[in-house]
Amino acid sequence: MHRHVGPVVLAVFGAVTACGGMAAKSARPSAEYAPSPMAAGAAAPGGGAARATEPETWKRSSLVSNTARVMVGDREQLALRAMQTRVAIDGFRARVVIDYLYENDRDRQLEGTFQLRLPEDATPYFFAFGESVHEARAPIPQLVIATDPGAASEPAQIMVARAEAWRGPREARMVPREVAQHAYRETVQARVDPALVEWAGAGVFSARVFPLAPHRLHRIVVGYDVDLVHIGDDLEYRFDQPAGAGASSIDISVAGTGARATPAATPAAQPGRELFHFDNASGAVAVRTRAAAAPVLAGSDAAGAYFAARVAPALPAVAASTNDTAVLLVDTSLSSNPDRFNIYLALLRGVLDANRDTLKRFNVLFWSVDAHWYSPQLLDNTPANVDAVLSFANTLALEGATDLGAALAEAARVEAPRYDVFLLSDGAATWGESSIHALGKTLGERATLYGYQTGLAGGDNAALAHLARATGGAVFTVTGEAELPRVAVAHRARPWRLVGATVAGGTDVMLAGRPTSLFPDQDLVVVGRGAAASLGALVLELEQGGRRTTVKTPLGAAALGSPLAARAYGQIATAQLEELEDATADVARAYATNFRVTGRTCSLLMLESEADYARFNIRPENDARTVATSPASSVFAATVARAEAALADPKAAFLAHLARLEKLPNVRPLIAPEFRALLAKLPPEVFAVPSAPVPSRLRAKAQLPSALVARLAKQDLDYDALTAEARRRGGPDALKALSSLVEANPGDAVLARDVGFSALELGLRTQAYHLFRRVAAARPQEPQTYRAMAQALAQMGRPELALAYFELPLSAVWEPRFGDLRTIVELDYLRFLRKLETSDPAVRAYAAHRLEGLAKRINLPRADVVVSITWNTDATDVDLHVTEPSGEECFYQHRDTRSGGRLTQDVTQGYGPEMYVLPRSPAGTYRVRAHYYASDRNRMSARSKVYATIIEDWGTPAERVTERTVTLESGKDMHDLATIVRKGAAIAR
Repeated sequence: MHRHVGPVVLAVFGAVTACGGMAAKSARPSAEYAPSPMAAGAAAPGGGAARATEPETWKRSSLVSNTARVMVGDREQLALRAMQTRVAIDGFRARVVIDYLYENDRDRQLEGTFQLRLPEDATPYFFAFGESVHEARAPIPQLVIATDPGAASEPAQIMVARAEAWRGPREARMVPREVAQHAYRETVQARVDPALVEWAGAGVFSARVFPLAPHRLHRIVVGYDVDLVHIGDDLEYRFDQPAGAGASSIDISVAGTGARATPAATPAAQPGRELFHFDNASGAVAVRTRAAAAPVLAGSDAAGAYFAARVAPALPAVAASTNDTAVLLVDTSLSSNPDRFNIYLALLRGVLDANRDTLKRFNVLFWSVDAHWYSPQLLDNTPANVDAVLSFANTLALEGATDLGAALAEAARVEAPRYDVFLLSDGAATWGESSIHALGKTLGERATLYGYQTGLAGGDNAALAHLARATGGAVFTVTGEAELPRVAVAHRARPWRLVGATVAGGTDVMLAGRPTSLFPDQDLVVVGRGAAASLGALVLELEQGGRRTTVKTPLGAAALGSPLAARAYGQIATAQLEELEDATADVARAYATNFRVTGRTCSLLMLESEADYARFNIRPENDARTVATSPASSVFAATVARAEAALADPKAAFLAHLARLEKLPNVRPLIAPEFRALLAKLPPEVFAVPSAPVPSRLRAKAQLPSALVARLAKQDLDYDALTAEARRRGGPDALKALSSLVEANPGDAVLARDVGFSALELGLRTQAYHLFRRVAAARPQEPQTYRAMAQALAQMGRPELALAYFELPLSAVWEPRFGDLRTIVELDYLRFLRKLETSDPAVRAYAAHRLEGLAKRINLPRADVVVSITWNTDATDVDLHVTEPSGEECFYQHRDTRSGGRLTQDVTQGYGPEMYVLPRSPAGTYRVRAHYYASDRNRMSARSKVYATIIEDWGTPAERVTERTVTLESGKDMHDLATIVRKGAAIAR
């Protein structure tokens, strides 16, 4: 059967940052900064000179926005033959539609993983995939997509504009996330190859695309909205052109007149707009407009009329008495390498030098997955001490993932009555604690946190805003060196408490980032409902030290009708509703669907036919009615008081996850009343597992191979090279090396499991638990992850929480593809319960009850040999083989041996587990192997990692446990896991 395209899911797992956000205008990197394309003296359109005082932006990271690739194996990727970009700028917002043309030059059909890095705070609303009509080896003609790029930015228009240029295109639809995951999984089981698109971290998402026909061009189209960057008096849109883009064309349509472009270009005039065109431009293309001339955006849909504006209120500046102690948290993870790190060091010097009169003492924490204080005690803020810190910082290797939770926990230990925390990081936590609500509680009440937005791709501005809001601090925007003197002292102004925000003639008014405190020179994005003609100024009610004041700010120079207005409103509304998670999930789902906002509640799903959508009961809902009758600000205000406290409660988070499991379409819950009663009795602290820094020793560039340092600087990582480096290091530093892979591929569940297994083998249980926890949050329907979490917790000495996670895979009927999972978990659980030690009487009583029941059902008091394997890749068949001393081999075709060995059900659909149990072992040598029976048939290459646990004398005081992780490289290969030598049966009969 010929299939054009499989299903695609565009799922955003994690906090979606609201468009715009709370930020104060105002930085500089070290000497390594470079001017922006709008540097002083650049030619203006028509040959004139640009303003001589154009402010400069930071040197851009080598890992730029819009970088994309299609991987068809762990090492192989398709060539990007052409890239065509259409941008429509309306006021402070831009809508971007990118066509990527990839060539499959192989002789076979393939499946690919499309990976894309978007600009900071970009929010994709469109995804489509199809085969181009153009031959792969023929010259690619200029594809005319639309005369006016702004006219072809809505989904239906995009599809029509490309109708003659591709075959069998499919457009993704917005549906609830759980439904999308279920439909995707069921489609896989029906042997219809799908493509799964997931948000993979701040500004990164990936998609599985199929089929990629041999010797054909394939077209992937992505549409997203993004805010322009405020630089001085200007707003700048910048398109970072990735290297190796092949043929490239960029059209940028700007509302109004007077825009300036770099490279210099004369715009073509259109009614009310200017159009800039660039062919094969090298590097970046940038367009600037005057911020003061930015209009208020107005638009409507079936649910009503909306407005959106970016404003800079003139707040009265009142000097404040600041704390005399500062803690600077400098992010040394891979994502800081190298350009962000230069900015962080410039900010460090700027803050310490500019505030020497008030900031008397400081210390610096350098952190990634590890955390090291520069000094064991607070230092005096002297020029010599600052110089010494910077000199030391320049020796550090920038590698590893970002454990923000562990860094904040270290900062919370500072011995000072009150102090300021300057977070020099992009805020994108890829390791450890992932809940922004839990992170917001980490510092406690003694510290105030200040963060910085740099305008570079990849930051999590929602996390920065939340941390600032939770501590009474602020986030300041730092786009260039000229702003450093101002931003370095911005925290010294006394903040104004925001009492209320209204717009005359408007309703449902919301501010992006939901700020509670405002600082002078702070940008705000405001959205709401109402017709443009009736709108007045933004009115802020502020309070400071018992004094109230009102500040009025015009919304814009004029009103501009734009399709970006409704979605700007929808993004901010959805983000605020999603912030309260389950408490507002139903309304958030309607908003996300109506405004096409990918987030924690909804995903973009692509199926092959209307019949497929009907099969999964996916049909249009009356979401516009919900939006029209449920104003987001009202729903939020009515819910926040009772919901927000629970969001940072680890017990409430566990119970919420349990409730979500009960709603999964492919899971039948079997949660026992006794288990619910136990959970009710457990205190919240049982469920809290604080992040812990990896105790690494290698920190300096001089301690690492020079070739690795060069790769880290380019963020050009190779799995094999990092794995070899981990073996060379050994111990905790091995995990730090592997964590760079997680940092470079955030949200990759396969990789997270892979590194999680390595963490278990290295004895770093806390890190393994948090990696598996991230997988479970993104893939709640995969029960083997809960087993891995339970095993990690048991080994950490967290018996109460381990018990709860052992219960989760036993609390439901899961998909048949997970084989004898229940039997295997029961065996693990029985072993755990026999050794459980706890002072909690409720847990002891429950454990005794469960132990008695499991022991009777399993009827295995002891066993000489127990071997289990699990693996990290779906759609993969790995078989456990145990050859006994007699030569008899126990495997999926021969599951019972003459000596009493037994193998659980063969798992052919991915992850495992499989288990071999031998109650009495004849003397001799046992060979344990894993057979890589089948992997993804449409990949050029693929690897899986197997985690094996070998237990000898199971259930006896002499019990011994051996753990192994083995990487499987090739299909059909047999891999040795362990050799066991037994002297004879340990169990007397």
